[in-house]
Amino acid sequence: MQGRKYSIVMPVYHVEKYLEKMVSCVRNQTYSNWELILVDDCSDDRSGEICDRLSSEEQRIRVIHLKKNGGLSNARNQGMKVASGEYILFLDSDDWIESTLLQCVENSLKKNQAQIVIYGLVEEYENREEMVDYKKEVSSQEKYLTSQKDICKEVIQLEKKTLFGYAWNKAYQLSWLKEKQLNFETITMIEDVVFNVHAVKNVQSINILSDRLYHYRIRDNGNLTSKYLDNYFDLHVQRVQLFWDLYKEWGYLNKTVKTILAGIYCRYFLSALQRNCDPRSEMTQKQKRKWIRDCFQSRLFQKLLPYLSPDNRMMKLLSIVIRQKTVWGCWIMGEIIYIIKNRCPGIFARLKQNR
Repeated sequence: MQGRKYSIVMPVYHVEKYLEKMVSCVRNQTYSNWELILVDDCSDDRSGEICDRLSSEEQRIRVIHLKKNGGLSNARNQGMKVASGEYILFLDSDDWIESTLLQCVENSLKKNQAQIVIYGLVEEYENREEMVDYKKEVSSQEKYLTSQKDICKEVIQLEKKTLFGYAWNKAYQLSWLKEKQLNFETITMIEDVVFNVHAVKNVQSINILSDRLYHYRIRDNGNLTSKYLDNYFDLHVQRVQLFWDLYKEWGYLNKTVKTILAGIYCRYFLSALQRNCDPRSEMTQKQKRKWIRDCFQSRLFQKLLPYLSPDNRMMKLLSIVIRQKTVWGCWIMGEIIYIIKNRCPGIFARLKQNR
């Protein structure tokens, strides 16, 4: 086999429709020195059986059957414990990857042996018939970061482009993760960004690839972005606060960083407004307006408000009513966006993707 070895950890839970495609993407990699660790998280569909069959067909595939369901973070951590590669990737079993992913990572590491390699992605928005309505390519310029100053400057830009928060568009040096005792925490929706924030506090070098190597399937039903979560906005406020605290710790909490964080806050605020209109929220009109007033009074909102200057047209419109703290204006925008999202999801995806 060629070059360094890569470990790929893939949690498996209720993905019998998608699992074989993702595994075939791994098996078809142009770079051959890899191991695939399938972590069956007590699926009650045929996923576990498929894992065993795939393992019997390919000696580089091994299966861990967990005794009880522990969630995504636990599955990744269990896979990391038994991984033997020099670098580790955490891929989702219901997405797909380009056949050149590992080779591109390997080529970058020959130039600079960084602790983290980040690659671009393609967001694929699927309708209820599982047909792709819209694609959004997300990537950055190729860069090799070897100083804290460059890393501090780039991390917030990656978060703005939505490239930072995911675990599956990165390869991590395994020995470094273990040395720093980095594990995934069980925090719904934001476990990846929490992991990555802890990681970059200790990182000395990052490679950023311009190649869009990961295909993220965003389905109309079934993933966390479409499920209703009572604490959706609270989780993303925590996300923004994480970056505020990180940059304060680094000593780089400047106007640029605050402006980007204000834009991200605005984006999640708009998303929460339309989610509050979902019947599953069981919120009355009075409760929706109270929720908006409470947001206006929060400490983080007060700190970010002077820096609110979004570059997205939809966000610019929202920023007008936010700056004026117009409760009725925000409430109406939430209702309108909810209608657009549910009746014309393709249009909604295009509206929000001007990043």
